Amino acid sequence: MRLRVDPVQGLIVTVPMGFDRACLPALLRKREDWIQAAREGQQAVRRERSPALAGLRPQRVALPALDEEWQVEYRSGSRCRLRLQQVPGKLILDLPDGPAAQYDQRIAASLRAWLMARGREVLPQWTARLAARHGFTYRAVQVRNQRSRWGSCSSRGTLSLNARLLFCAPEACEYVLIHELVHTVHPDHSRAFWENVAELVPEHRARQADLRQVWLRLPDWI
Repeated sequence: MRLRVDPVQGLIVTVPMGFDRACLPALLRKREDWIQAAREGQQAVRRERSPALAGLRPQRVALPALDEEWQVEYRSGSRCRLRLQQVPGKLILDLPDGPAAQYDQRIAASLRAWLMARGREVLPQWTARLAARHGFTYRAVQVRNQRSRWGSCSSRGTLSLNARLLFCAPEACEYVLIHELVHTVHPDHSRAFWENVAELVPEHRARQADLRQVWLRLPDWI
C-alpha cells in the first residue's frame, strides 16, 4: 500500500491488485499521525504563497523558469465569448456580461491553455539545446499538463514534459529535462542512470527537493 497526500485532491491510497480493502481502515489509523503531519505541512507551504498568485482569478502569473511575471487584467462587459489576449507583460481576459463567479472555471481553463502554449514555445527548444550540449538524441518532445509527474520518456525516445515546469526555478526545470534525456540511454532508474544524472547535475538531490516544494505552491487555477 502506498499513501500520498496531494494538496488539492487530498489523501490518495494506492493498493495492489487483490488487496483486501477491508484492511484499509485499520492500516490508515496506524498512519494517521503521518497523514495529519503531511496535510499540515502542505497547508503551511501553501499559506506562504502570495495572495496575488492564488485563487482562480490571480492578479499575477509568475513563471520563474523563464524569469517572467505577467500581470492579469480582467475586463467585464464584453458581448462576445470569454477571450484571453497576451500583450507585453500582461494577460487580458475579456469577460462576457453576467455574474462574475460563473466564469471562474473558464478563466482557469483559459490560463491553463495559455500556460500550455507558453510551454510548447520554450520547453522543446530548451530540451534541444541541452541534448546538443550533452550528446543526447530523442524522437520528439510533447508538452502536457500532468497531475503527478514532471516528465517521462517513452521506449521510442519521445519526451513528455509538464507545462508546470515553468513554475520551477531554472535549475530545477533544467534538471528535469536532463533527467528525461538520460532516460533515452538508461530507460530505468538503475545505478548507471543515476551516475549519469549525477555527472551532469551534481546537485540533483537538491533539485528534487526544490521540485517537491514547487508542487505544493502551484497556483489554484492550474
